[in-house]
Amino acid sequence: MAPVAQKKSKKNNLSTKSKKVQKKEVEKKKKVNDKKTKKQVQLENDEDSPMEDAQSDDDIFKKLQRVMDEEGSEEEKEEKESDIDAADQDSDSDLPSDFEREMAVDEDEIENSEEEEEEGDAETLKKDIEQHKKDMEALKERDPEFYKFLEAEDKDLLDFDESDDDLNDEELGDDEDQEQYSDMEEPEETIVQDVATVLTKAAVNEWVESVKETKDFKAFKKLLSAFRTAARMSEDEDDNISLTYKIEDPAVFSKVITSTLRHAPIVFNHHLKPKKENGSPMTSGRWTFFKSYVRTYLNNLLHLLRNLTDADMLRLTIREAEKCTSLFVCFDRLAKEYLKTLLNAYSNLTSSDTVRVQAFLSIKSLAMITVPIVSKGKSKGSISEKPQGYLDICLKNVYLSFVKNSKNTNLHTLPTINLMRNLAVQLYGINPILSYQQGFVYIRQLAIHLRQAMKVRSTKNHNTVYNWQYIHCIDFWVDVLNTFSNLVMKTEENEQIESPLKSLLYPLSQVAVGVIQLIPTAQFYPLRFHIIRTLTSLIHHTKIFIPLAAYVLEVLESSVAREKAKKSDTGLPTEWDLVLKINKKNAHSRMYQDEVLDQCAKALKNYYKEYIYHISFPEMVDADIIAIKRFVKHSHSLKGKEKLRTLAKELEAKASFVRQQRSKISFSPSNEDEIKQFSEDLKAKLN
Repeated sequence: MAPVAQKKSKKNNLSTKSKKVQKKEVEKKKKVNDKKTKKQVQLENDEDSPMEDAQSDDDIFKKLQRVMDEEGSEEEKEEKESDIDAADQDSDSDLPSDFEREMAVDEDEIENSEEEEEEGDAETLKKDIEQHKKDMEALKERDPEFYKFLEAEDKDLLDFDESDDDLNDEELGDDEDQEQYSDMEEPEETIVQDVATVLTKAAVNEWVESVKETKDFKAFKKLLSAFRTAARMSEDEDDNISLTYKIEDPAVFSKVITSTLRHAPIVFNHHLKPKKENGSPMTSGRWTFFKSYVRTYLNNLLHLLRNLTDADMLRLTIREAEKCTSLFVCFDRLAKEYLKTLLNAYSNLTSSDTVRVQAFLSIKSLAMITVPIVSKGKSKGSISEKPQGYLDICLKNVYLSFVKNSKNTNLHTLPTINLMRNLAVQLYGINPILSYQQGFVYIRQLAIHLRQAMKVRSTKNHNTVYNWQYIHCIDFWVDVLNTFSNLVMKTEENEQIESPLKSLLYPLSQVAVGVIQLIPTAQFYPLRFHIIRTLTSLIHHTKIFIPLAAYVLEVLESSVAREKAKKSDTGLPTEWDLVLKINKKNAHSRMYQDEVLDQCAKALKNYYKEYIYHISFPEMVDADIIAIKRFVKHSHSLKGKEKLRTLAKELEAKASFVRQQRSKISFSPSNEDEIKQFSEDLKAKLN
């Protein structure tokens, strides 16, 4: 009963409030009417009085002004009262929601919070200064050699105080550098000089000798500043980037670039020795001091890589940059920018083969290196290793870069595309499990496109499958499975298991066969024979069975092969490795007919060569030999049928030889070991 009583009381309160509001409105109206009547009476009395005798014009003006003032003040009071009543009404009817109450903050509270934050920042700064001094004292006891090095190189770092806020961050290497400069910034860009010093070859040689002999860090810093100038020579003067040095001689430019590229990894590795062998430089006790210099050098190195045009200089820079891979992975953003730059050099069709190969080797180094991770939370500051590193992102982006740049296939680009494919395949042998995951996703994507093209027969859907990018994708994954599907993996218990990539053989072969069957017309015979050659290579490397002979004999049953061709031989020979489709006008020419029959003979010969040592070879070829002989009997092509007749005779001879050898055995077909041994013996006799 309590809730019901509460509801009734609420209703009564609302009704009483509404009655009060109505009463107030009635009283306001009465007051306004009374005031208006009083004003009118007063004005009438003023008008009726004798103006000449009683008052002057000034008195009338004052009275009118007084009346207007009284009227304005009364209207203001009425407006205030109405606003108060409206606020009361709103407070009763439209109550603010909980979200509005939470979001409503007074300005005083904001100001107070800002003041508290400023006070907190000042306190944390003092604490950081005290902690820094303690760290320096501990460093003096733990590593006196490095403490002496800091005294010689950056004494201001040891005398750090709250008044040192204006120190040059290029020479500052403590934790404050991590706060002031993010990965997007370079400490040296804050240096402001009115006039840059012209750099001479003698000065560069002096720095290089000093760095070579003693690893002098002061000379190395000057060399880094000169390298920054050389790396940004292509930028305009309007970019407002201050440079310490100015390079005018090309010989000096070349000397600065080559010397810095060769000595920077050596100097950094000398000073940043990890705690564990092959560990990350981040584990070094001197990392906080050298972090800003490493970041600055890597930023300038990336800038140089993006702007170099000479092939030899670019190959040298990429090769030397590979030595800094362990430094790149310490900065996630820089590592991804580095990968992006390498991918551009690897996949750009204008790059030379030497640059392409060197870029791939650097990508492979980045994919295989362990990546350090600074943990957060309770174990804040501790460094662990990322299990897969950049392998996943390297696999994905190398494949996508290959697909993106394989769209235009012709006589000039095909060697480059084949080189890119052969290089990219090597990455997929690093981690078979991760490679299987990538392969499953992309082969499934190919199958989805094929299924859509089969369900909805349209030119647009057919073009998503019948193009060079799709065909190169099939070639790519066939090469991956040819190379790594037969590898044997070992578990933690030292047990041997098959590679997970082997399970992708069936779906990939199904996709390839589906592509052949999508449009089985004479115009797309070049595409058909390209897929047959690709699947034949898959059979050769993986020893699986794919019934390809049926798709070749299907061509022999077509009108292009059986009917009498036209005598017009006005076209050029078909480039079977460079085209997927021919012109419809040439589909029934004599030249194309002879080429198709030649392709059929080659495809059947290469296909049966993979099974010639098998014990069931005679049964495989008997029906096909009959089909070939029947075609030869009715064919009008003299060149084509002669090659097929020769092929039929060869198959008959090999089939009879296998039958002779098979007649000498005594084991049953269920004995797999004996069958395997028979195939090996047969292979030795035929070779």
